[in-house]
Amino acid sequence: MNERFNSAKRDVIWVGIFLLLYCLILLFRIPYTFSQYFRTYSPGLFLVVLISYYLAFRLPGKFGILACLGLTMVFFALALSFKWTSGYSDNKIIAGLLPYKDGTGYYFAANLFLNGLPLEGGWRPLFPGFLSSMLFLFGGNLKWVLAFLVFMAGIGSYSSSRQIFTSLGALPASLFITFLYFHIQPLIGLTMTELLGFTMGCFAFSILWRTSYDPQLSDFVLGLWILLLALSVRAGTFFILPLLALWGGRIFRGMGRFSFKVFAIAITTIFIGYFFANSVFAHLSGVPAGTVFGNFAYSLYGQVQGGAGWYQAIRDLGTTNPSIVYEAAFHFFLKHPLSLLIGIVKSYRDFFLPGGVSIFMFRPRDQMDWVNYLAWGLAAFLMVRGLVVSAKKMDSNTSLMLVAGFVGIFLSIPFLPPIDGGSRFYASTAPFFFVLPVIVLDWMSANSAQETNAEAFLSGPDFLRTGTVLLSFLTVIMPLMIMKLNSPPAFVVPACTARQSPFVLKSQPGSYVDIISNGNNCGLVPEVCRNDFEKHSVEKSVDDFYQNLHAMTSASNVNVRIIPALNFVDKKPHYFYIPHDMILGDLASGLLSGCAIEIETQYQSIYQVISIWPGAE
Repeated sequence: MNERFNSAKRDVIWVGIFLLLYCLILLFRIPYTFSQYFRTYSPGLFLVVLISYYLAFRLPGKFGILACLGLTMVFFALALSFKWTSGYSDNKIIAGLLPYKDGTGYYFAANLFLNGLPLEGGWRPLFPGFLSSMLFLFGGNLKWVLAFLVFMAGIGSYSSSRQIFTSLGALPASLFITFLYFHIQPLIGLTMTELLGFTMGCFAFSILWRTSYDPQLSDFVLGLWILLLALSVRAGTFFILPLLALWGGRIFRGMGRFSFKVFAIAITTIFIGYFFANSVFAHLSGVPAGTVFGNFAYSLYGQVQGGAGWYQAIRDLGTTNPSIVYEAAFHFFLKHPLSLLIGIVKSYRDFFLPGGVSIFMFRPRDQMDWVNYLAWGLAAFLMVRGLVVSAKKMDSNTSLMLVAGFVGIFLSIPFLPPIDGGSRFYASTAPFFFVLPVIVLDWMSANSAQETNAEAFLSGPDFLRTGTVLLSFLTVIMPLMIMKLNSPPAFVVPACTARQSPFVLKSQPGSYVDIISNGNNCGLVPEVCRNDFEKHSVEKSVDDFYQNLHAMTSASNVNVRIIPALNFVDKKPHYFYIPHDMILGDLASGLLSGCAIEIETQYQSIYQVISIWPGAE
């Protein structure tokens, strides 16, 4: 008992130390001219990350732990720092912080939880549930919630790579965590499901990997549960679950050839877990029946149209009703069954071959980009080689797990066409895929399969079990408690003119951006320099939301605040545009009411605030 207590205390201390390092990097205002090199993949950065990790993993004992964790915090923090200091804006994020499009729905759904309101929509309520738990714990501060999400993804990457190091050595572990880093790198800092799904997937992989060496039924069930939760948070390769259930029946076979009892336990865990996470939770959250995975209808329609992509349903049918889309997909399939086969073939092509939506980060920019073609060819060769080696060692629990994982992912690809979202669909099971290219490198490792006492730091069984339980609680239990115990605020609806819209919102610290004229008081969210905001808005030429926003900020010389918030008057989300000269005091938190002129754009309306009432209650 004392040993477990000391181990837990040590893990808490290590988490605190590296969380401090991580926060210091974010608060230091590192110039984005430097951090921009860490925001996206490049061949040079890939080599830097790979070599750095290899040198770190080669260090003995605790020095290796310190170096690997430190590198992880630095690499993840720098990718986030770029967004925070540059005011970067695209079709997922506004000014380096605020959610946009899909992220908007998740953020506002989380705010419904926090105010005791039913979701009444939403395709994946688990992530808004987790987000509401984090917002509750961080006092509504979106900035630090997103920072903590990235921190957890870094811990998950490190923990899973530590399992590879313990079993296979430094080089496989280095390549593995490098693959994981570049897979999740584009999603760092976004209010999207992938970061949480990725973190849970890393925990699931770590638990199941350890189970392959030390079979314990409780760990096997726990690993299946957290993987199911990961796939429910970020809908992904569900076929991996029954394959792993078969794997469990094999490794717990005892003196026989297969344990049907363990297989039945695994299948029961999957079905009950799925029902609770995706039906019971959705029902208690106020989500209408049949809408949890309603967006799958659009992917299916695109597939039966020959791999045309999810947006084809919007163009053809002009509806957001999944039932209509499913019916249209079925009728089209009956008339053109071969078109679905074409869509399936395209999915496998897009997934494996080099291109903008491939699972591999080596995406050639043109036909002369031989460096990325060569890197892709080497990665593909290692993947095939790893699969062949694993298939030849089916008597090994670990090899059998890798084959089961790959087959589950492979069978799922037609249902997760890369044309619809690229490699991010596979965030929850990324460790199960990227382990294949690295296992054949164990013969090059000088310290292969060497167990050390230090390996349990933030990667041992107790840490993984505790982390899994906490993630589960924050995702499926605490949000329902928050919704039950909270209620919408009492307020008086402002009296506005006919052309104006009344609003009442709750402003939270770190959940807005201030667009400020260049000076010493900007350069780190939420204070964004106007020049940086205009310079790094990549969607400005095609998105009328940004066109209106930039026109408004350019026409005025005053500093402005942009707040994404739920309007309690109409219970709808809006972006509130407030000139600073209207702001009385800090307005970092509290209830705010007034009148605004609504500016409609294609994706989201902007409320240009005209007046603010002295009080909202």
